[in-house]
Amino acid sequence: MSCREEQDLAGTVIDSLKFAADGGHITGKLALTSLPRLADVLVRPAGWLHCDLVGLRETGDAGKPGLHLKVSGRLGLCCQRCLAEVDFECVIDSRLLLTLPGESGIDAWPEGELEAEWLEECDAIPSSRELSLLTLVEDEVLLALPIVPRHADCLLPVAVEAGIEESEPSPFAVLAGLKKH
Repeated sequence: MSCREEQDLAGTVIDSLKFAADGGHITGKLALTSLPRLADVLVRPAGWLHCDLVGLRETGDAGKPGLHLKVSGRLGLCCQRCLAEVDFECVIDSRLLLTLPGESGIDAWPEGELEAEWLEECDAIPSSRELSLLTLVEDEVLLALPIVPRHADCLLPVAVEAGIEESEPSPFAVLAGLKKH
């Protein structure tokens, strides 16, 4: 069995409604360096995200077109406690309902279906004749990032610990000595 190299999806653009109607399927990878907004929050933007996009002719009971996006990869984020790198295993499995031009997210669903269970599993995005897969994936990954990335157990940075142990005189203590009674 031969191992086929994954396609780089950086330049991939789809007509989202046609892709959904045709039941399209794209599999490939995106370099972390090709995702500029995501690269800004990474310690080192090296590596790849593996992507799988499937067009859905009907999403839920409404029979609306949609997309099923799966993304996986390892991201190196900055721990907000110790400031060292923390690995984040990014795993996304999103169902996206395509809204038609002129519809807002809530308008995409018929009146009686706003409480349907399948809606909890979907997010609405506007359909586009030129939907960039790179932008779609980057948006979904940014939404999946932890608000405050940190290790399960970590210590304060060494410089902070050293500053706590040292007992330097307060600059206000010097001023207190100059104060006349």
